[in-house]
Amino acid sequence: MKNLILITGTLLIALNSLIVVFVSDYAVLNFLLADLSLVLSAGVINHVACSKMKDGFKIGLTVLLVFTGIIRVVCAVFLLAVAVACIFSLEIICVAGAWFASKK
Repeated sequence: MKNLILITGTLLIALNSLIVVFVSDYAVLNFLLADLSLVLSAGVINHVACSKMKDGFKIGLTVLLVFTGIIRVVCAVFLLAVAVACIFSLEIICVAGAWFASKK
């Protein structure tokens, strides 16, 4: 499962790189922000999957992080950097909250 997360993240980054090659209107900043967003999503999801949290927290967080990751990549493509930062902050707060709740 953990390798699948990293492989999927790598494939999505490669797909984003191919889109840059074929779409001339795709700005470099959008490309970099989308790639950064994909790397962060894959990293946070992999961290949750590898953590020692209870399984209920892992499943819920993984689903939440996948959906917010998709939204964050779409915001990155349209160069909404503030939205990307806000969504990433929300994800980190949710992961930290679940980690603390799982410890009790």
